[in-house]
Amino acid sequence: MASIINKISFRNFFNYYGEYDENTTYEFEEGVNIIVADNGAGKSKFFNAFLWLFYDQILDSDDKIKKNVKDVAVKIISDKAKNETAIGDSVETGILIEYSTGLWKYQITKSFTATRIRENITSYDSWQVIINDVEVSQTDHVLPKFKPVYDADEKNSIIKKLILPNLRQYSFFQGEEVDSIIDFGKKSSIEEAVRTLTDISKYEELVELTKAFKVKAEKDLNKQIQTGQEHNERLDKAIKLKEEFEKSLENDEIKLKEFENLYDFAEQEKNELEQNFSNAEKRNELDLKIKEKNRRVNEAADEYSSFLETLNNRFFDGNFSWISLGFEDVETEFQEKIQAFREIHYEKKAQKNRGENPNQHFHFLPLDSPDSVSLKNMIDREHCFICNREAKIGTPEHDHFIKLKNRAVDSKKDVEFVKNNLEAFFGGLQINAQPFYNKIESIEDSILKTREKEIHLNERLTKLKNELKTLKSQRKDLLISGNEDDDPQVIINRYKGAIKRIEQSSYQIEKLKDSIRQLKTKIQNTEKEIQSLRPADLPEGYLLNYEICNDLATATEKARERVFNNMINLLEKNANHHFQNLIKYNELAGGKLKFDKTPSGAIEFNYTDNKGNLVAGAAEGFQRMKKFSVVMAVISANTTKYNYPLLADAPLSAFGSAFTEGFFEATGNVFPQSIILVNDLYDKEDDMKLNDLGKKIIKNSLVKRVYVNQVPQGVDQVELVTTRKKIK
Repeated sequence: MASIINKISFRNFFNYYGEYDENTTYEFEEGVNIIVADNGAGKSKFFNAFLWLFYDQILDSDDKIKKNVKDVAVKIISDKAKNETAIGDSVETGILIEYSTGLWKYQITKSFTATRIRENITSYDSWQVIINDVEVSQTDHVLPKFKPVYDADEKNSIIKKLILPNLRQYSFFQGEEVDSIIDFGKKSSIEEAVRTLTDISKYEELVELTKAFKVKAEKDLNKQIQTGQEHNERLDKAIKLKEEFEKSLENDEIKLKEFENLYDFAEQEKNELEQNFSNAEKRNELDLKIKEKNRRVNEAADEYSSFLETLNNRFFDGNFSWISLGFEDVETEFQEKIQAFREIHYEKKAQKNRGENPNQHFHFLPLDSPDSVSLKNMIDREHCFICNREAKIGTPEHDHFIKLKNRAVDSKKDVEFVKNNLEAFFGGLQINAQPFYNKIESIEDSILKTREKEIHLNERLTKLKNELKTLKSQRKDLLISGNEDDDPQVIINRYKGAIKRIEQSSYQIEKLKDSIRQLKTKIQNTEKEIQSLRPADLPEGYLLNYEICNDLATATEKARERVFNNMINLLEKNANHHFQNLIKYNELAGGKLKFDKTPSGAIEFNYTDNKGNLVAGAAEGFQRMKKFSVVMAVISANTTKYNYPLLADAPLSAFGSAFTEGFFEATGNVFPQSIILVNDLYDKEDDMKLNDLGKKIIKNSLVKRVYVNQVPQGVDQVELVTTRKKIK
């Protein structure tokens, strides 16, 4: 009959505060039992109770390392219980598990007592810990009273019977551990599963035993031939040749084993690097993109920074003249005032000059007008282009041209007629300001275009930075395995190196297998020749003994191979059955799990479509689902009904909702009892604390008990207590 866990109760065990009573007890039935909890609400602590039961260890949540209970006892005690224990007083921490089989019901209690001797409750130096003896009691299903078991060996036997040690890897694990339960990259992994299910190890012992018998019988037979009366040179030569062939065969088999090991190591390295290789290629590609994007970001940042630095220059640069904005009326006002100034200025100058030289012609032409080039043309051509009249040499008009041309020189001789002559100052203002007031009408448009360019440069820089951030995020997300510091090119080279070693080893394996086949054929042919040359008067017993030992050696080798192959086929059949059940609610297209032998004799685990094409299926949940199907195959391929419960912590962490639904249904049909700890069905906002998928799953008739764990929010650690609510 199957082992069924009836209940587990805690006493001041981590967040499970209190005595062995109703508040710290979970009751279970045959079928599926679910404990739903958010992170930190006691799932892993619950799992630790069984680690303690089976191995005297717990999984330290701080560093994810399994440690002996005696070494971390203080951490195991409920913080609330520690805080309430006065110095000099003691607190007991323990677990109580009850399970039943067809005839008996057992209770197992593991505990320790801690005495507080100092103030700091978290310090190991503040407690004296004594590990108590394991308490085991039993009763039949008729009498309700438990009787203690005192014999240590019997206690250990009762604990082991809950889940046998050689089956715990298939029946007791945390979610991510399933990935290492069946590792098809290792030849030993599938062989271990076959050994668990069959008596193949006995066949292997028989193979070695019958092989030794054959060698011994052949030596005895050859010795008897050599001591015979007649010396047969041909027979001696045939025997010697057979020995040489056998020696070559032995050497080739040793080499074959070495290359098979090389193949296995290379295959294992390839499998380990498989995800890293695809990541490394992608990371390498992303690194190049990130490098180029960094360059463009820096260029854009430099351009934007330079643009901002030149903005102030546009106020004083004549090409932009931003400082003139708002001075539209000032230019008109200045022109009016400078004109008035010049009229008065030239009037006074003319009066001054006329007073000193009354005969000098007076006019109001602006200074330097006409210009010297025009005057020279008029002098040379003896014609006034202003009034379109002749001005012949020697006439007053022609002399006036010469006088105007020489006015710059003559002006130096002018007598100052004002104390401060500001003509040059105001003229300079007008000349220097000309680029500015000429741009006034276009300044607003210039500012608008500059702002648009600033926005464009900023948006471009922001866009490039976001693209760079996205690339870096993509690269970070690729670190599913491996190390951030791993050089992608190194990973790529290692992966390609492993592939090359696989190819080289595969070639050598096939070459050696062919050589071994040829040597075996030569040995058989030589054996026939030896048989024909053996003396007729040999004692019958020696020859018969050899023939029987030879037949036994051949038969046991074939039997071992047949048992192994049959079990592989049975595992494949069962794995496909369970895989289809696991994915029944998923939209995956139909396919088949395939167990193929590698050149080294290991089992390659593939998923093919209906046409036999390999399907990658790289998603973590999909890969884990395949592993679960094989675990279930290991269980169901056994010739007898599986009699042990499944205890699993967070096995669904990589599954989608469809996989999750299929998982609970499939496990309910494979294991007599399962206790699954999950947070994937938890919803703190819901009254039942279950999400829609959880509510759907618990309606399944296979689901017998459902608990929800909760812890109070916002309390100090010394007040943190896990409470459980029974939903079903």
